[in-house]
Amino acid sequence: MRLRVGAVKTRSKDPPMSSRGEAVRKASDFVQLLREFLLAHEQLTALLEGIAADDLSFEAIRGLVGDDDRSVLYRLKEKSHALFRSGGYASASVRREALFDLEIGSLFHESLKLRESLYQREVYAPRVASLRAAAGDEAEMLFVEFDRILERSGDRVSEVVLEVRDLLVQTRDQFRLLIVERAGERGVTRTLLSRRAQVDAAFPEGFDGLLEAMHGDFATGLVEAAHALVESAYFVEAMKTLREALRQSKSPLSEIDQLLRYSEGMQAFLDGDYAASIAALEAWVDLGALQHERAFARRAASALGRLGRLVENDAAGAAIVDAAKQLQLRLEADSG
Repeated sequence: MRLRVGAVKTRSKDPPMSSRGEAVRKASDFVQLLREFLLAHEQLTALLEGIAADDLSFEAIRGLVGDDDRSVLYRLKEKSHALFRSGGYASASVRREALFDLEIGSLFHESLKLRESLYQREVYAPRVASLRAAAGDEAEMLFVEFDRILERSGDRVSEVVLEVRDLLVQTRDQFRLLIVERAGERGVTRTLLSRRAQVDAAFPEGFDGLLEAMHGDFATGLVEAAHALVESAYFVEAMKTLREALRQSKSPLSEIDQLLRYSEGMQAFLDGDYAASIAALEAWVDLGALQHERAFARRAASALGRLGRLVENDAAGAAIVDAAKQLQLRLEADSG
């Protein structure tokens, strides 16, 4: 199994709990931001792609952009502001984040302008026309002003549509930089995997190319995603991803084999096939993964410790419990 530089540290070099907690929170917040961005990109593209400005409707955009959490663009803007607004620009990374936040704010406000222009065209203009027919001459100057407002609003629709389209491309390209910077955050790679179709639609290089940009090659990216799935106990999904990684030309075979054995063992435990679980986990231990995956070993040992309450009270059950105890002792000894 490949060992990342800096993956094994002495206790004295571990970051304080507060620092680690803050890093975990920020990573989680970025994953939420990524989900919202992919959804917003999908919905905005569906709204604007291949359609003339005259054919856009207020009804189509009203749920996309608004001033509360029901609007995906509002949620995206708020999450970006919370994550990236800071008092300084000390590093290139922080500057990239600040630029992305500005672009998201601009995208939101331009989309809000488009919504307002469409509202004036579809709701406001018919009301003005209806009132004009019923009003007397004393309101003529007021209707002249209404006409000016509506004319300017109509002229703005095409202009704002172009601006929103351009901002969407620029925002996507800037966000790509932030994603690639977070190659070490497995949750980001897992989120890209779980939203593969949206990633393919949003980024020119697609899911495969984005993982290659993040991890050096596609297979390694898949393994990182699978690792995150295993950490969250999504063993079936992890095995599917690992088998896809095996089909790639640059597969880290040793790491894939270890993760497959562990996933098979833990999923067999969940399925109640305890003999198969023990066999797979023993194979995983024999591959020498324990020194790098102590958290996995502790989880497996905890599961095996419950087998005495789960198997039948007969000779076969006793044999399973005995094998489980032996493996549990081995796991606990090596993962302490």
